[in-house]
Amino acid sequence: MKLWQKVLLGAVAIALIAGGGLFGVIQYKNIPPQLAIGQTYDHYKTQDTKPEGRIGVLVSHLIMPEDFREEDFVFLAMKSTQYMPWPMPRAIIGNDGGTVLLDSEKFYETEAFTPTDLVDGRGERVGLDGESYMAKYERGEIEWVPPQPTRHLDHGYFMLPSQEAGMSTISSKLVTKAANYYYKPGKGFSDGKVPHEAGNWAIASEGIRRIQEKYGEFPWRWVTADNASLQKLAIYELLDEGIDTLILAPPRPVYSHHEEFNGSFRHAMHYVHEWQEDRGRKDDIKVIFSRQLADYNQIYDAFAAMLSDRLDMLPKGASVKVVVSVHGMAWDKVPHEAWIELSPPYVEGNMAKLKSVLESYDFSRTEIVQSQDHFADPYNNPNGTYLSTNTAFWDGIKADFDYVINVPIEFFAENTDTMFSHAMFNFEFFDDFDIYEPVEYVDWSVPYTRSYVQDGTTVIYNGVPVGKYNEPIIQAYVSSLDDIFSQSVTPIEDVARAEESKSRKDLQNKLVQTSAHSIR
Repeated sequence: MKLWQKVLLGAVAIALIAGGGLFGVIQYKNIPPQLAIGQTYDHYKTQDTKPEGRIGVLVSHLIMPEDFREEDFVFLAMKSTQYMPWPMPRAIIGNDGGTVLLDSEKFYETEAFTPTDLVDGRGERVGLDGESYMAKYERGEIEWVPPQPTRHLDHGYFMLPSQEAGMSTISSKLVTKAANYYYKPGKGFSDGKVPHEAGNWAIASEGIRRIQEKYGEFPWRWVTADNASLQKLAIYELLDEGIDTLILAPPRPVYSHHEEFNGSFRHAMHYVHEWQEDRGRKDDIKVIFSRQLADYNQIYDAFAAMLSDRLDMLPKGASVKVVVSVHGMAWDKVPHEAWIELSPPYVEGNMAKLKSVLESYDFSRTEIVQSQDHFADPYNNPNGTYLSTNTAFWDGIKADFDYVINVPIEFFAENTDTMFSHAMFNFEFFDDFDIYEPVEYVDWSVPYTRSYVQDGTTVIYNGVPVGKYNEPIIQAYVSSLDDIFSQSVTPIEDVARAEESKSRKDLQNKLVQTSAHSIR
């Protein structure tokens, strides 16, 4: 064989080996996050739930802050990149293409228009150089970016390429929208306050209080999992109190890879391991994941009570359709999602309970269906595999129901999803729905409801179980913790009874001894 042939064959061999290696790396990097080795879902299904030593509890999940906090939305925007193939387009999505700007009055537009007041994610109307964004726009330095065609009901925005945002463009877009829409008084929530944090605190704090009342004091922390700085600080503080077992206990109905197993649980485990290395602790902290609240049937009572109170307001003989909705996901794109495996008993249990409530009334015609608020749109659901809440509404309208009642079963407190994006999806094509109408919601102890009359049918969003309706949720949360504590911790009452019994026996023995001594 000639030299050039040997060189050529060698080059081909090297290329094949390199290509095979690159292919292997790509295959490894692109393992679906739900199937990656060492994922927390395996731990959840096989874990030993008996606590050892001193117990600490971390309540950490997606908690939208009451007041705007930039870091949370930077994190939220990048959350979905875990589903993107490596190395592209994940790298592109992380690019900083410049500063995203929105018009302060027309902040959710789909067609190009001439702005009158441009603001950035800081709420500023001037760039870092001190010059107004409008002046830059008039000079042609700012361009319109149309909505993404792959995102249902997406909005466009303006971009200043010459000024980096200090974050990815996708994050900059969400941060700017949150600051100037969701949290802007009179724009999103009328007072600029988001109820999600307070609503989740009400459940978590009361649940922990009841467990401490039963078992005694123990260290615990409550923090959002979608702010890395705050979660790390909370975990370090908790572990520094000298615990041996850490219970991760988010008060969530159904666990998923997106929120828990590749979210709050995974991040927490990372910081636990990091803390152990930082502190030089050789023995591992035992980590236990509490059961999802869907595993406790009393949770169904919350939504049943809300529906019953709503149906009490309707006239006898009316025709009523109930639409039971979940958040939704592009399920075909994440076939290994834990939610698909963990949710059916919860959804079916709620459906059965709510159907029973509906059928107990004297209505002329009834129907109950299950839908999803998000990702059942023409792009994510082109074949109509999943029933969208919007379609369920319009089906009820076309069928001439007097009332269509929406019962969302995956939310325990209102948030920017329920109030804005899901509302926009669910009420699409409704004559009276206005995306620019601020949400007037001040008393968070009462469910927020909204109602539209469309073509003779009254469609009602029945809200989430806050205030008096969250008692069954608190009970389920307490049960999830009690199932763990009860395995190794003696309730205070039992300890007191044992001590009292021991004191009585000691007294009796002393009396017997005294009596015997007197006889002698």
